[in-house]
Amino acid sequence: MNKELDKQLCQSYPRLYRGRYGDIKSTLMCWGFGCGDGWYTLLDVISGLLTKHNPEICVVQVKEKFGGLRFYHSGCDAYSLGVEMTAGTLSHYICEICGAPGLLNDNDGWWSTRCDAHASENLTVDNRDDVDIDSVADLHLGAAWSRLAAILKNSAAWHTEHNGRPAVTFCISKTNGRLVINSSNDDEFTNGMVDIIAGYANRIDEYSGMVINE
Repeated sequence: MNKELDKQLCQSYPRLYRGRYGDIKSTLMCWGFGCGDGWYTLLDVISGLLTKHNPEICVVQVKEKFGGLRFYHSGCDAYSLGVEMTAGTLSHYICEICGAPGLLNDNDGWWSTRCDAHASENLTVDNRDDVDIDSVADLHLGAAWSRLAAILKNSAAWHTEHNGRPAVTFCISKTNGRLVINSSNDDEFTNGMVDIIAGYANRIDEYSGMVINE
């Protein structure tokens, strides 16, 4: 990530990133944000949610791995885990270079998430992480918000099947120009999932998925 965006995150959330210039023996944040500029807005949303949830949380490493965002922090609990894991899934649909909608790609075993403009000729789309937005067609949302809604539903279903989490249904709507999500399960993990999806949705254009200048 470029120096200016690095600085903005650290200035906006000084407590969260208090290890940014710490000793390498105690934190890997001393190396900075090991990902592209395109994930800045996603990181900003994560940072705001975790800071509000628990001001004592400290980030120890942020990096790209296998084409997705990895965000490691202290003070992990159900809510922060819901935010962290869902953000990792969400990053597979955001170009790491520019922040436009993208897909996970494979270049002979080297994974990356790229939009059409930043995908090289050697990259092949990995369809395992694609989502079916037709499953949320009844919500009458723009394409970008529809994809986020589908990601949320798919992720919740996956955690129910593989991690034994309670089944959850969502009420998703567009209210006063914002994506509003309520769930049937007042569970902290689910709340974290909902907050990161809604938080990111309300920073992008409903149709194009491009970050809205604020």
